[in-house]
Amino acid sequence: MSRKGNLDIILKNMDTERATKVLAKSLYKELVTNGFTNKDIINFSREILDHMSSEMRKQADSEASGRKDRLLIG
Repeated sequence: MSRKGNLDIILKNMDTERATKVLAKSLYKELVTNGFTNKDIINFSREILDHMSSEMRKQADSEASGRKDRLLIG
């Protein structure tokens, strides 16, 4: 079975909090194994948070726009 297949099985069979911890630990080990420093990993984490924040902002803006459209129509 492929690595991805194993990860899918693990993630489907555990609660999301535990799955998140397993994923974070696995990703950290993988990054370190491939030569990333702790500073690199902190920068990577910051980029993920920035991206997530941007996506959440877009979603909130889209939802707010949808509410405005419904108010104008109704």
